[in-house]
Amino acid sequence: MSTTLLDPENFKIQSTSWQVQDFTGLVNGQHIPIKVKVHPEWDVREYVSGVPTEFIGQQFFTYNAAIRETQNLGKNLPEDQSVLEAIVATMPGDTEMQKYKNYLAKASVKFSWCYSSWLHVFDDIWRWSYYWLADGNRVAMSHTTWNVARRDEGMGYMISLDT
Repeated sequence: MSTTLLDPENFKIQSTSWQVQDFTGLVNGQHIPIKVKVHPEWDVREYVSGVPTEFIGQQFFTYNAAIRETQNLGKNLPEDQSVLEAIVATMPGDTEMQKYKNYLAKASVKFSWCYSSWLHVFDDIWRWSYYWLADGNRVAMSHTTWNVARRDEGMGYMISLDT
């Protein structure tokens, strides 16, 4: 699947042969049971059940898995935050906040957060969405703001593509 920062769906890889495992999700500090498919290398995970329907099928990649899987398909992650900044700048609106909200609406960002390999939990479902950038950083998006920070290899984030 080819996706970009403006597509309504995130990048995904074939997962039909993956094992389904029981995991824990955190929603507003409450633990909920969820089912997740796990890649044979344990570096990609996919929601199966226990989360809202719109999140089923969302996949989370470690940085190394994101690079491996996009390269396998001849695709690229967005290079750095300037790609997102340029897209948001083209959105209609008088303020940065209006432009960002219009971007969220157009891109249909899903706030399904990320997987923490240290905590073995999918954390803060419904509040944040994280995406890998090729420069090794990740972009975090909430309903009202976004920021960029250095990668944390133990985390699994979603993928949108540059091209």
